[in-house]
Amino acid sequence: MGKIKLNEKAPDFTLIDTEGKEFRLSEWKSKKWVYLVLNRGFA
Repeated sequence: MGKIKLNEKAPDFTLIDTEGKEFRLSEWKSKKWVYLVLNRGFA
């Protein structure tokens, strides 16, 4: 996946939370704002 430019539509993707539940970006399409926090873990 390449870089996304400012104001460009984000591609659909799926993330899995800590409890194993899947979330697709497309499921949040009707929302005005979507805020993602991507934790890279602890080293």
